[in-house]
Amino acid sequence: MDYYYQSSMGKNTIEEMLDKTNIRETIEFERYCRDYGHFKEERSLYHDDAIVWTSWYQGSVDGFIAASAHRASIGQRAKHKINNTLVWLNGDRAVAECICMLQFREKLGEELVDLDVWCRLHFRLERREDRVWKICAFQGIFEKDRMVSAFNDGRWQVQREDLMKFRPCFWNQMYRLHVHKPEGNKPQDDSVGEDRPEMVQKLYEETSNWFNGN
Repeated sequence: MDYYYQSSMGKNTIEEMLDKTNIRETIEFERYCRDYGHFKEERSLYHDDAIVWTSWYQGSVDGFIAASAHRASIGQRAKHKINNTLVWLNGDRAVAECICMLQFREKLGEELVDLDVWCRLHFRLERREDRVWKICAFQGIFEKDRMVSAFNDGRWQVQREDLMKFRPCFWNQMYRLHVHKPEGNKPQDDSVGEDRPEMVQKLYEETSNWFNGN
């Protein structure tokens, strides 16, 4: 099987460089809009039939935007710290992955905590009739997480056995979503994560088939 990530890199034509720059800007602006509440602008970066799958939502892009706006209105926001964005091209189709960390700060019980989530953000993009690159699918691939008190003298603590009820790629995130149940969240326990390599493999096979036009 020919995987998308086996496509040649470092030999871009001028046209390919422009496409990759536009795609990278689209992806990073999408996360910027998500973080800072520019939901109308965020929606404009997706095709109408796009689907989204995160740790707390799975479904249409319109449902995702509505749920994101609701979360923001009640003070639930994450910030995405992007390390880099890689882009692979095949005609009018592209795959992009952001290597990033999600950062949350919120009150759980009586304690203010910081939750950090390491992940890859996996995007499929297409250039359709309007000749503009837009997202047609977005999915998180979870690696690990950590949750600590926001204060050096904080008393936040979770028993190991309580965390180990969940998958290790997002122990703390799922503890937060299941136990503290923040409004507007629907835990997606079957999200793709590195603790289940077969899930990552399946996603990459599906994306590669799409990327190759199969």
